[in-house]
Amino acid sequence: MRGFLLTALLSLFIHQFPCLPSDDSSFGLSYNGGKIMTRPVRVSLLWFGTGWQESGKEAIRNAINSLTPSRYLGKNSEVPTLGDWWNIVRQYTDSSNDPVSDRVDVGSECFYTGSELNMTRDQVIDIGHSVFNKTLIDAFRGNLTCNEAFEVNENSIFHVVFSHTVIFLDRKEQTELMVSCSGDLQVEAFAGANVTLGWARAPQKDANSDQCSRFLQGKSYLGPPNGDEKIDSLVGYILSKITEGVTNRDGRGWIANDGSGMTVGSFCASTIQRRPEGPPLFRDGERKVSFNAVGLNGYRYIVQYIWDQKIQNCALKVSETCNFNVIVLKQPKGYLNRGLAVNHTDGLQPYPPNQMCQWSVSYPAAKFISFTMNYLSLTANGDDTLQICPSNSSLAQCNVLQLLEKNSNRKFKVMGSKATIKFTSGDHVSFESRGWELSYSAGFCNGKEDVYNHDGIIGYPPLIGFSYIEGLSCLWILHGKPGTLVSLSFTHINISEDFDFLAIYNGAKQQVANFSGYYSGSGLPHLNLTGEVRIAFATQTEKGQGWSANYFIASPVSRNSKTFLVIIIVVSAVGVSISLAFIAFALRKNRSRCSYAMDSDESLMLMRLETIRDENLIGEGPSAVVYRAVLTDGKCIAVKAPKGTASPVDLEREILSKSSSHPNIISLVGYAHDGLQRHYLAFEFMSGGNLRMNLMERGERLDWEKRLAIALQICSAIQMLHMYLKPPIYHGNIASENILLDELSNAKLAGFSKADYCSNNRMNPGDLSEMAEDIWSFGIVLVELLRGQNLDDRNAYKNFRSLEEVNEFVGNHEHFDRRLGIPDEQSRIMGLAKLGEIAKWCIGLGCGVERERNNPQIGDVLSGLKQVKQMFCCV
Repeated sequence: MRGFLLTALLSLFIHQFPCLPSDDSSFGLSYNGGKIMTRPVRVSLLWFGTGWQESGKEAIRNAINSLTPSRYLGKNSEVPTLGDWWNIVRQYTDSSNDPVSDRVDVGSECFYTGSELNMTRDQVIDIGHSVFNKTLIDAFRGNLTCNEAFEVNENSIFHVVFSHTVIFLDRKEQTELMVSCSGDLQVEAFAGANVTLGWARAPQKDANSDQCSRFLQGKSYLGPPNGDEKIDSLVGYILSKITEGVTNRDGRGWIANDGSGMTVGSFCASTIQRRPEGPPLFRDGERKVSFNAVGLNGYRYIVQYIWDQKIQNCALKVSETCNFNVIVLKQPKGYLNRGLAVNHTDGLQPYPPNQMCQWSVSYPAAKFISFTMNYLSLTANGDDTLQICPSNSSLAQCNVLQLLEKNSNRKFKVMGSKATIKFTSGDHVSFESRGWELSYSAGFCNGKEDVYNHDGIIGYPPLIGFSYIEGLSCLWILHGKPGTLVSLSFTHINISEDFDFLAIYNGAKQQVANFSGYYSGSGLPHLNLTGEVRIAFATQTEKGQGWSANYFIASPVSRNSKTFLVIIIVVSAVGVSISLAFIAFALRKNRSRCSYAMDSDESLMLMRLETIRDENLIGEGPSAVVYRAVLTDGKCIAVKAPKGTASPVDLEREILSKSSSHPNIISLVGYAHDGLQRHYLAFEFMSGGNLRMNLMERGERLDWEKRLAIALQICSAIQMLHMYLKPPIYHGNIASENILLDELSNAKLAGFSKADYCSNNRMNPGDLSEMAEDIWSFGIVLVELLRGQNLDDRNAYKNFRSLEEVNEFVGNHEHFDRRLGIPDEQSRIMGLAKLGEIAKWCIGLGCGVERERNNPQIGDVLSGLKQVKQMFCCV
């Protein structure tokens, strides 16, 4: 890893830079009674050499003029400005307590363009002497030009800037000029008047071997902020020499109190040098540049840190400190930080010591406050702590963070409408302690809400300028009496499409609608339902603005009434003689909770299952059979019954409770076990049968558009399992017989008996990951949709060794289902071809064909299918 060496000397001089002892807070700079420049400063420049571009000179001039803090207008910049940087320099005062001047300007400029090879120290001093006298300037016959001669006064700084084209004679007298990046020359301006000329040298052409180029290196470094490492290196050295000049005018001003001779301009160099990864930099990935300060006119720079006497640490701007007042935040969303945050991920400088800060987040309508720890880097000494607490709570109820944790991403939830954040820092903060950033969002629904009023408004109210938060799982239950009207009239729906869902259920969890996306005007839905109506809202993003609806319950159930019905299941299967089995199927209280105990206020279903006739058997697997059952209200459900007694379904039940809020995953209605310890699961009934049967017996009813819709729906369901559930889940048995259709050919993924949480603990490293196995299986389903036929021995298609074999297996238009015909429109023909390519992509991953080069995730597959849909819809 490259080190960020912000230093003005080669390794020959590095021993002059002491390491700052982190445990000695008294270490710093001391005033020795010398001169400080307290009046407006003029920096006169002698440009030395022919290698200058006007853009480079302008970047340096702009940096000097940008030091004046008052020239910045508008709100405080998140990235430090050079004016902020200069305000740290202004902490240094003279014996009268007058600070360094608050104004810096570019003064006179001279340009030397004569001989620049084998230059000697004496030649440089002679040219430096000449710039103070117009007659001497003219004597150079055009090789030295000035807009005006340099003027000697108490408020002037003189600086020589060497181009990369200047080469010094390799002799002892020139050693410092050859090996150092900056320094001082003593010049006699005129008789009896000696002045100091600061100087800085640009890196030579071979930047890799030139020490001065190392000014711009480090882990966060993408490229020079002004496009030229030579110019951007010079800016740092010149500004450091200017800070030395204004705080230590005569060599008796502010100097390190350890006897090292370090000044304000060089004191923090060794601190940066000791960091192997370099200091944090703001990274502009689009322009491929990095910087830690901004100047006027849109310029960006990298400058070294200044020792901040107040916080006893290196900084880029005066640290923001807390007063003892509690700051009340009343916006539903926002973020907090200590230390200087850049890109909301990293601090550029340490936070100040001896702080006690407190915020209160308060939003009366909120059900809870959600917090996300975006960044955390605290001094690991036990004195620095960050606490997130419920309002007026004891410390035991708080989330307390105090360890050094970089790039952490931890989430906390505080129930109620108020939360308190407290931050304290100790006497000393290490330079590596960058600070922290915390995002917060108010959540306006949580869990189940029972509604018994005749009419009103429900929903997640849209807030102007604010979206809802991720991770919501909310349920509204409108309690209408059976058979009586319950209406919903939506006034607003703005939900992140394909990721967040608003589902409407009538009665015993029978889904009647699912909304995702934006609806307005005449497109806003109006639903007339009966009895109990459930509205479930689940979010995986923070992109939508919520929804609202007016409701009307014609005949509400009394708030205190409780209904208890009995489930009666009559089972009679071949070879098994069981007359009656009484099983209670408890409706799950909340889809997102993995709790299976029946609460006292939950209803039960009355169900009669007759299996004497063969038509009630609707499916059979190795360990279970599936029957159709009829509820007392006439609605059908499907009941999965075990073949034997050893049939645990806890994991399947748990996974379905987490995932079946997705509109394309089969809904679990209830569960039970009988006196023989056999476990039963009840699902919504899908009247259209499975995809396998539909392709075999009535494939002509599934046109190309319906098949593409089925592919999109099942891919979206797999995406829910792989990407949006934590931990992710793999299905393990994606096949056409486990894809069920309703009467409109909408598809839902079923068959979760082999599903489990993903794990990387594969016995054979060459085996597929669980997610790759699912993607491979989905590729086989795509082939079945294209061919219109079922592939019986699926495992036979895992032995492809090359992409050519996969291509031959999937085939082309000649292999596609001839019952439907190939569309005439060119866009649809291209769409079918792309659908075939996606199938090859999925199968090729599963077979290990070009696995390292082609490694699709389910999100990539879904994006490809959406492109196919666009091709079908553009006709």
